[in-house]
Amino acid sequence: MSKRRLDDSWKAWLKLNLERQCNPEELLGILLKNNFTPASIEECMGEHFPAHSSFLTEPAPSDIDYQALSKVKLTRADSGLNAQRLLSDKLQLYTLDNFLSEQECDDLDEIISQSLRPSTVTRESPTDKYYRTSSTSDLATLKNKTVESLDERIAKTLGIRLAYSEGIQGQRYEVGQEFKKHTDYFEPGTDEYVTFAGDRGNRTWTFMVYLNTVPKGGGTRFININHTFQPLRGTAVVWNNLYPDGLPNYDTLHAGLPVMEGHKVIITKWFREKGRGPMFY
Repeated sequence: MSKRRLDDSWKAWLKLNLERQCNPEELLGILLKNNFTPASIEECMGEHFPAHSSFLTEPAPSDIDYQALSKVKLTRADSGLNAQRLLSDKLQLYTLDNFLSEQECDDLDEIISQSLRPSTVTRESPTDKYYRTSSTSDLATLKNKTVESLDERIAKTLGIRLAYSEGIQGQRYEVGQEFKKHTDYFEPGTDEYVTFAGDRGNRTWTFMVYLNTVPKGGGTRFININHTFQPLRGTAVVWNNLYPDGLPNYDTLHAGLPVMEGHKVIITKWFREKGRGPMFY
């Protein structure tokens, strides 16, 4: 298919989304996917054009089946998992009730409490040193059989092999602690992307489990769909950080709201585009 220039309908689409302050990098990616020439995109975007974007210099990986990634085991009606999808056409977002038992939650909570460090971010906020104030437990480094069993269970539930994942983590939030709005994927065209996604590709799915019920506050709020999950012991919340074509989905923007009473403990596991061997179970 030959490259083409933006027509009036696409110019109107671009203008609208720039006015909405959508990420120019993502808009560029969508337009390139639709086979428009970089020159015509730059002409229409003007000063918003991300001239140093990796989309302009790096070909999209041809060996990643993003359609299959959007149809992993958890998403299928025949999975036997009783996963509930949030009704939204903006993103793939699921919950699993009672993914962990009360005893499993207690055991993992105890393991996490014994190995905590201050949580970090992959991109520092230039103005807000309190952007993420929780504590993190690097569970994957503990060589604990309970943790290793859970790691495998999460992978098999989702349907993606462990070789395509990051090490499992735990996070603890005390009263007042939070993680302000962010996305889990790495932003293409940034130093963050080069540092964290260069070898293993971007994050695909996020699998998060609440280990306790929080009396007040501490919800996980998805900003662009105006929906908040209140932490409920044993419940898993799972979402795809990408669109079915592999582009990052900005509608996965979310925040860990401040805990107002009690505390919050969660398990988090991220999956990646690249790994070793077959991707799916």
